Amino acid sequence: MSEIAIEKTDQAIEQLRDQLLRPMALKFGFPLSKRTGQTTSVPTVLCLGNHSSGKSSFINHWIGQQVQHTGVAPTDDGFTVLIYGDARNDMDGRTAVVDPHLPLRVFEQFGKQFLDHLKLKKIPLQPLRDLCLIDSPGLLAHAGAPGDLSRGYDFPAVVREFASHADLIIFFFDPDKPGIIGESLRIFSDALADVMYKVLIVFNKVDTFADVRDFARTYGALCWNLSRIARTKDMPHIYCTFIQELVSSRQKQIDLVDFLKSTEELEHEVSRVGTRRRSNVIGAVLDAARCLRLHATICQHVGMRLMVARLGLWLLGGLMAAVSVWLLLYHRSQTVWIVTAVTLLLTGIGLWIGSRGLLRKLLQRYVSRLDALFHDLFHRELLEQSHSRFLEGLWESVKPKTIKFLQTVGPSGIPYSPLWRSRIRKLRRAADNEIPQILNRVQQEKTKA
Repeated sequence: MSEIAIEKTDQAIEQLRDQLLRPMALKFGFPLSKRTGQTTSVPTVLCLGNHSSGKSSFINHWIGQQVQHTGVAPTDDGFTVLIYGDARNDMDGRTAVVDPHLPLRVFEQFGKQFLDHLKLKKIPLQPLRDLCLIDSPGLLAHAGAPGDLSRGYDFPAVVREFASHADLIIFFFDPDKPGIIGESLRIFSDALADVMYKVLIVFNKVDTFADVRDFARTYGALCWNLSRIARTKDMPHIYCTFIQELVSSRQKQIDLVDFLKSTEELEHEVSRVGTRRRSNVIGAVLDAARCLRLHATICQHVGMRLMVARLGLWLLGGLMAAVSVWLLLYHRSQTVWIVTAVTLLLTGIGLWIGSRGLLRKLLQRYVSRLDALFHDLFHRELLEQSHSRFLEGLWESVKPKTIKFLQTVGPSGIPYSPLWRSRIRKLRRAADNEIPQILNRVQQEKTKA
């Protein structure tokens, strides 16, 4: 895309996010994804894989300098973030996360043990001006139980956090360990489950095979293991690669012509990660708009019903109080009317005082019926067979957030104004038309690139 087109795209997305999504999300207590942030920050590539699978070698190759240690045995047991700096500067995890100029503060949540295994390197090399690279420790052969802290920290959670920030995730496999076993399986099924669209699978070091038959057997083993965890009908594309400058030091016996093309394709994907980042951010804004519309529509509807119920209780209580005053003024000579007036007055006061508890019970009733309410409010859209499953899946992801918001703020904190309906309609137009059009333009430009 041209610089002007990129600037217009960024401005359009930022305007939608800042003027439409963010105010509504704040009002309705809906957490926006981290990926709806600025489109102009440095694109990020996360490298994962077993030890000796070629992660660090690829990073050195891309940067053009030996900045990461490599070897057959494990050489690093932590995460290393590599960014551009005017001067060489290595920082430990504790220092890096508190630096206000770095987006690493979120990693404090993983504690001291993780920070001891986090490093940041600022390097004055041109390839890092427009790209942040993240090297990771080699994955272990054993999976461990959920919540296992054999590393001293929650490794899958850390990977999940890095993956949420990354624009591209390269998962390396090598001929010695082509299976999805142990920690690799845990990472695929847990930490990367929601970001598989960012993942590129790389079968590295193909230059080490003696012949095509050895390659075919190992490649088949990798495909078999991937098929067990793939959530799609089709096998994901596998890049079969090697690093050219390392070939001369090995005994080459297999023809690398076709593999060179695959290696170049991988490098091309990394080179256009900036465009991918823009697509990721726009896609995240689109997802947020769709989810926020469901959440806001249901919350506003519940808020309106509760407001009607609140007004009804107040009016009924006020009416009882007014009737009791009238009876006391004009019929106070008769005991029966006095008793009736006092009863009405006490009942009216009781309605005022007890309205909060009654509304809370009514709110719990609505919360228990949210699925039915969803089907009532979106029945027309659900009638579209091509759209119904997508909408229902979206609702399943939104429902926990809606329940939490309704129960947290209570009856008095739920927005109910009818004016919100026009904002919700505007949000739907953005989700159905404006944002998809912007995303399509970016995708077309990415395809041309």
